[in-house]
Amino acid sequence: MASSIGLRFSSQRAPLLLRPVAVRHYSQPRHDHFAINEYGLLSNGLPVPWRYRPSIFSRAGLEATKTQLVGKLKSVFALVTLKYHLAGWKAGAFATQAEVFSDTMNESFAEGDYKTLSSLCYPSMAASLKNDIKRRKTRLDWRKVRTVSPPKVVLMTCGRLSSVLTVGEVIVRIDQEQSAVPAATRNQTLAKPVRVTEYVVFHRVVSDPASPWRIFCKLGVPKWDPAYQK
Repeated sequence: MASSIGLRFSSQRAPLLLRPVAVRHYSQPRHDHFAINEYGLLSNGLPVPWRYRPSIFSRAGLEATKTQLVGKLKSVFALVTLKYHLAGWKAGAFATQAEVFSDTMNESFAEGDYKTLSSLCYPSMAASLKNDIKRRKTRLDWRKVRTVSPPKVVLMTCGRLSSVLTVGEVIVRIDQEQSAVPAATRNQTLAKPVRVTEYVVFHRVVSDPASPWRIFCKLGVPKWDPAYQK
C-alpha cells in the first residue's frame, strides 16, 4: 500500500515453495527451450556479518562459522558458474541493473500494470502482486527519491538441476528513499520520502542463453541490517 512507509506488498516476505510450480521459458528462434520448475530459494539464508555472529569459541559460533564458510565456497562456485555461462557477467554491473529492474517493478505495481509485472517476475510473485493490486483498488503515483546506498550483490548461488539445466540465484540489497501517494491526489508533496531497504532475489536459467533474469521474491530485512526497523 502507499503511505509514509512507501510501497509494501505481501510477496516481500515470500516463503519457500514446498512444491514446484511449473513455469515454461521459451527460447528465441534456433535455440532449444526448457520446461522448468520454480523450486524456491536456492540459498539457505543471507550471510551474517562477522561482528553479529556468536563467539567462534561457542558451539553456536562454531556452527555459524562452518555454515558461513560453506556458503562462501558456494558463492565462489556460483560466481565461476555465472561467468562461465554469461560472458562478461560482473556483480557490480548486475547490482546497478537490478536496481533499475526493481524500480520498474515498483512503478508497474503502483500503476496496476500486471502485464509488465508478469514479464518481470516469476508467476508466484506476479500472482501475489496481482492480488495486492486488487485489494488496493486504486492506482498510485510512485517515485524513487534517491538511492541511499549503492545496490550490492550480497549472495550468489547456482544449482545444477540436470545435465543441461543450471539455475542461478542472485540476491541484491537495494536501499532507497521512496514516496507513493494515491494517483487521484496528484500531489507528491503530500508523500514524505521514506527509506525502504529490500533484499531482492533474482533467478535465471543460466544454461539457456535466451532465459531472462526475473524477480523471484523479496526477503525481509534481517535484524542485523542497520536499516532494520522493529
